[in-house]
Amino acid sequence: MSKDKAAHIVVADKDADVCDLVATRLSNRGFRISMAGTMEELLRHLDRDPPVLILVSSEMERLGGRHPVEKIREKTHLAAVPVILLTRESEIAELILGQDRGFDDFLIKPFSPLILQLRVALNMSRARIRSDANALTHLPGNAAIEKTIKTKIERGEKFSVLYIDINQFKAFNDRYGFEKGDDVLKHTAKLLTHTREKTRGCEDCFVGHIGGDDFIVVLPPEHEETFARTFIQEFDSVMLSYYSDADRSRGHVRLTNRRGKRENIPLMSCSVAACNNVYRPYKNLGEIARDAAEVKSFLKSQTGSHYLRDRRSEPIARLDTAVEILSPEVEALGSRAKDSDPLGRVLVNAGLLTEEQLELAIKRHLETRQRLGQTLIAMNLVSSQDVGRMLEKKLRVPYVSLAQARIARETLRIFTVDFMRSHRVVPLSASGARLKLAMCDPFDLKTLDAIERVSQYKPEPCLALEDEFESFIESYGPSERTA
Repeated sequence: MSKDKAAHIVVADKDADVCDLVATRLSNRGFRISMAGTMEELLRHLDRDPPVLILVSSEMERLGGRHPVEKIREKTHLAAVPVILLTRESEIAELILGQDRGFDDFLIKPFSPLILQLRVALNMSRARIRSDANALTHLPGNAAIEKTIKTKIERGEKFSVLYIDINQFKAFNDRYGFEKGDDVLKHTAKLLTHTREKTRGCEDCFVGHIGGDDFIVVLPPEHEETFARTFIQEFDSVMLSYYSDADRSRGHVRLTNRRGKRENIPLMSCSVAACNNVYRPYKNLGEIARDAAEVKSFLKSQTGSHYLRDRRSEPIARLDTAVEILSPEVEALGSRAKDSDPLGRVLVNAGLLTEEQLELAIKRHLETRQRLGQTLIAMNLVSSQDVGRMLEKKLRVPYVSLAQARIARETLRIFTVDFMRSHRVVPLSASGARLKLAMCDPFDLKTLDAIERVSQYKPEPCLALEDEFESFIESYGPSERTA
């Protein structure tokens, strides 16, 4: 390391022999040393070339009655620089009884050069950790995160990385203020460290704070899923308490967007995107971050809190398990769908797919992040009607094909296009007090209640597929706006 790039340390002592001892020992360890025999000289060094560490004798003269360390701490650009006080044993009682004047450590003169070297190294290490830690949560920051992952890669260790993101955090901040938002971030940090303590075999896992509402956990792959699901459960149970009774009962907050319109923003949830190097040999943090960002983007398109691992390089050992995990059409439709076979297995059992075709579709789903049903349709393995009929059988909810439906114009005008798009619903027919509906989520009770209150109709939900709904809205919306 060149002299200009070497870390700068300032030592100040009226005793020239002490300065020479410190300078000789630390210069031989690659540090650049500046020496001062007076306070004026010390302060000039500090202003001209701020150091990474300061050693100052308690015997230095006072300026304006101020202790030497107090004069150093008056300089705000040195607030995070560690200060080691050089003192004599006879002054220990005064240090104990006196008020803390801001030094980080002390050395008793005369001291061993080895002890000097050790105390300097320890204080610089603590300073690096302290400066990198997040000021709000006190969790390690980006430098520590990168070092942790780099070390594991160099050692050839197997590890998982969880990227945790709080959904709708900005809306919470806008609604309740930054102080409440800071409370949420601090509570999230506590939940992560508490989850680490609760997860057996995961005591040494790393928890860090990337910044804002983004956190990271590095842990053994075998504990990844347990940690993620435990944290999500804790997060969802706690975060509701940060909302008012009115917002909790509504299930959303009402905010004015940039266009001046009022909109409903869901309550906070969390996305936990996971990547591991069990099957993919990552070379650096950047590669991990790119894969995790893609997984997180998919998760944020879903409502509520979710955990998902990037499985694109992972062999599929059990087809049933893979389909269960990779079937958002069924996952999004609530608990009624979870006690039966996954969608892919239903299609195989019905003779509409072979095992090989389903495996290909799952791999394509992992690459494109489309819903599994959309992937099957795009690959021409099944038709929309096939998927709809299988879901109808599986969910015990009648399926309506919007691609073939003929709906009266006056019925469609019961709802605006914006309402249909935001609630994923299309009115099919009205008879007496009943309104037949096509819904992407026919178990969405909040939407059903809202429709009944606003329209005075008793809704009868049917299942609509996402791809057919999107095509219907695209074809209907423009003509309606120009009508």
